[in-house]
Amino acid sequence: MQCIFQRNWHSSVRMEEQNLLSEVTYCGTDREVCARLMVNPKTLIVQKAVWEIYRTPDEAGYKALDIPDMVGMEAYFGSGGNMRKALQPLQDPFAGELFAEAVRGIIQAETFLLEERGYTPASYEQYWTDFYKDTCCFFSNLDRVSLGWYEYIGYSTRGGILFNRMKSQILSLYGDLYHLGGHINDSFHGVAVDLELERDTHRVKSARGGLLRAPDPVCKEAAVYMKQLEGKLLSGMSKKYIAQLLGASNSCVHMVDLVFDGQETLALSNNIREDSK
Repeated sequence: MQCIFQRNWHSSVRMEEQNLLSEVTYCGTDREVCARLMVNPKTLIVQKAVWEIYRTPDEAGYKALDIPDMVGMEAYFGSGGNMRKALQPLQDPFAGELFAEAVRGIIQAETFLLEERGYTPASYEQYWTDFYKDTCCFFSNLDRVSLGWYEYIGYSTRGGILFNRMKSQILSLYGDLYHLGGHINDSFHGVAVDLELERDTHRVKSARGGLLRAPDPVCKEAAVYMKQLEGKLLSGMSKKYIAQLLGASNSCVHMVDLVFDGQETLALSNNIREDSK
């Protein structure tokens, strides 16, 4: 087996003096970059946004670019449109992906910002239950869930880094098959997917997945839908279509993310090899 492409993400959210710092660093075969957001922990309003570049497919060398149009926006649900507009001057779609990941980290870290955000553990759990009802395997089967959110975590206050997430994608070639492995390990979840693809067509020959850590045993039922990918062409799949295949309201959003990341990994690898010919 020959490894031909790698991608790695590290997200972290921590308090720095009086502000919340969310950083997402990406290091892959293709590039190395970082999205950084400094936000007010009470309002989640962006105080500063920076895009750092260390290496791209076209050049190497350090650049740090302030994103002034992101200052004043809320780094929370529904911020995607404003964020895309603010990032337009960069002319880099990858920046949008990483800043969106930085916002997702802030949303996850809110679990430990109860005082700043005006919640109690009970009211925060209720907020998420109402907001996410029928959106994934967990929130579509609340009558079967055995643990509350803070029962699962085991505590409601945390110092240091409030949220960590590591994601990885590894594409390998053996014979006429690609092997594509995707993994998420974060403060609350552990998820893995493995795909075998025909080299020429990118048709999925086999698809497996598992949840090593999840808020409730009911979440692990989502893995059965990975079989729905078999026989499908991975290239060009939209995230919406992947979500439909993987169970729709009974899916695991992290499995959906990993499969979509895998589709992008395959495309990036093919583009780089075409450019090198």
